[in-house]
Amino acid sequence: MQHAKLIIGIVLTVIGVSLVLGFLPGKTKYSQVDQEAASRKARVEYVEKRNYTYFLSQSFLLRNPSNNTVVDLVYMWLPVNSSNQFVRLLETSMEPLYGKSSEDGAAIIVYNVSLRGGETIWLNATLQVTVEKYRLLTENIPWLNYSQVEKNTGGKRYWAVDNQTYVSIAQNIGLDTRDPIEACSSIGKWILARLDYQPTWRRGAEHALISRGGRLIVSGDCEEVADVFVTLARILGIRSRVAHGLYLLEDKDVVTMWIRRTETGYDTSDNWGGHAWPQIYVPQAGWVDVELLEGGTVKIGDFSQYHVKYGFEEKSFLGSTMLYCQAMYLETDFFHFTFRRAES
Repeated sequence: MQHAKLIIGIVLTVIGVSLVLGFLPGKTKYSQVDQEAASRKARVEYVEKRNYTYFLSQSFLLRNPSNNTVVDLVYMWLPVNSSNQFVRLLETSMEPLYGKSSEDGAAIIVYNVSLRGGETIWLNATLQVTVEKYRLLTENIPWLNYSQVEKNTGGKRYWAVDNQTYVSIAQNIGLDTRDPIEACSSIGKWILARLDYQPTWRRGAEHALISRGGRLIVSGDCEEVADVFVTLARILGIRSRVAHGLYLLEDKDVVTMWIRRTETGYDTSDNWGGHAWPQIYVPQAGWVDVELLEGGTVKIGDFSQYHVKYGFEEKSFLGSTMLYCQAMYLETDFFHFTFRRAES
């Protein structure tokens, strides 16, 4: 009886081992796949790089709207030193108190300004700004694991990463994409195919997505486009942020643009280029610019010399592309920018 039990046990063991081996992957087949995967290394290469230098004069007309003398701190934003942009402050019309940087690296000069009731003053700064036009070639960029991006892909006021409509859209977009770059290209194409471009005050991703005739539409301007992109990218685990700045709509040696406060709001020059666009973080390259509104195509790492960066929004909150000069009590009645292109 014991001999029979031993035989049955051996037979059952052999059958069990055979069944387990039947479900294990074939060593040769999967070893070959692993070797092929190892040979596909990430590649990031600049195929074009060229510097364009501008001398920028930015001027702001400050006014004391009250009848009493006001002493106020005035914050002037400067173009930032960042990847693909290099900035040098040449002169300023008033002695600043100090300079500071925002949480996301925006450069700010702080002034102490005193004005009598109804008085005005111009605050001026001259800078040298070098913008790098570049084009990147990227291949086989790996997906990062969640622990690497968790802290940098959450939601905030304008990025509705927990909105189930956005989650569903992101999942459908990312389902068949091979890498983060392809996923971002698919996000951009999805946005452009549904974009109803309407200049507006910033509303954020949650309010930018509307249903019209049974179809989802992205309604808004450059800020809504950037917010929708960042929302979808972050849901897919891609570190992304919004860049704010100026876009030179005219390819001229001298470009002047302005904003003027009126009784009903703001008036702008015909060539006003306040702009926002997304960026994605590629560990092999750093922050890479994404432009969806230049030429009607998705441009990832294909960045023109017409962009001048003033700030970023990854952790901090800017709210509007008009954040160039602000004070607590004084009003900024006029924003004036002149770009003079240097010979390259």
